[in-house]
Amino acid sequence: MKKIIKRSDLTLLRPEQLLPIEEFIKARVQDVSREIEALGCWRYPLLIEQDTHVIMDGHHRWEFALRSALSRVPCLLLDYSRVILASRRAELALSPADVIARGLQRHPYPAKTTRHQLRTPVEFQCDVAHAELRGDDTEREVVVR
Repeated sequence: MKKIIKRSDLTLLRPEQLLPIEEFIKARVQDVSREIEALGCWRYPLLIEQDTHVIMDGHHRWEFALRSALSRVPCLLLDYSRVILASRRAELALSPADVIARGLQRHPYPAKTTRHQLRTPVEFQCDVAHAELRGDDTEREVVVR
């Protein structure tokens, strides 16, 4: 059975607070931009390491948020006990510590190097309207309830 992730499970964070671990692919950012704009809301949260704000999954959506000057993005805060980490490159073995270090050092891997998958299957029911993400908020962190 899938766990339902609702809006109340998310935290809205400023894109500038987040640390990428991978580069992005320009064409994929354009695809993601079209998808999000057509949908009219943000459906899938970024997966974020809860203590460091390293981006586990969602680099292209994060880049879209930066380019769109969104003031906040929906994030699911996690620790590595809830995530399966895999390398998409046979020559590269990864550990959570390696990945976090890359983010903290601001030295990202090439695009599509890592794969982060939730250990528990989920269904996202957490659409967030663009208007909520564009608003200026003086808080650095806002929990959506």
